Amino acid sequence: MNKLILIALLFFSPFIKAQHDISTDLLGFAFSNYGLGYEYALNSQNSVGINVNFASKNLFDDGKSAYGKIDNYSEMNIIPEYKMFLTPNKGNDGFYLGAYGRFRTSNSKDNKFDYQDPNNPNPLVSEKTDVSTTGFALGALTGYKWKTTGLFFFEFTFGVGKFITNSIDVSNNKTKDLTKNEFNEDDYVPYIGNGLPVDLRLAIKIGLRFGGGNSSTN
Repeated sequence: MNKLILIALLFFSPFIKAQHDISTDLLGFAFSNYGLGYEYALNSQNSVGINVNFASKNLFDDGKSAYGKIDNYSEMNIIPEYKMFLTPNKGNDGFYLGAYGRFRTSNSKDNKFDYQDPNNPNPLVSEKTDVSTTGFALGALTGYKWKTTGLFFFEFTFGVGKFITNSIDVSNNKTKDLTKNEFNEDDYVPYIGNGLPVDLRLAIKIGLRFGGGNSSTN
């Protein structure tokens, strides 16, 4: 047993001693978007990380329809990142360039729409449907990370990307008989405006750094 513990310690020792950054996005709180980020330093100039967040509103369209905003909305984002720091001073800090991906799923429930049964001359009937989306985006990012003399760091990130894939699933098939003016699926996708598959990555983070060094040596 002691040998196994020793082997495990030797195996995980480089990882334990490495630099680990854990953060949260303060800007996301203003948009009902909550999550955590983790970043692992490959060396003083390169890092890889992942961010996971959950939102309760559509940042750009708010699930708008003819009936206004949709309140019953949920969204999850998984965002892997790579960063190259150009002027590191305290480990991974300073100005950086990088790339990111985004896997996003969203669900909007009980969205109302009016439906006219072609076999029934009666007035319009109010219907409901759920709308779920799944998308994957790739993009480039830039930003600046400021490391304090203690454990804390602050970071600003800005990125622009494009959705490579996006699928939309509607639970009520009656929506397929409607025009876009009557029911537009794009209203439930977090694009910048309807149908423009551009992704924005914007974050103002505060976090804690564990392990690693405070010099710019590789």
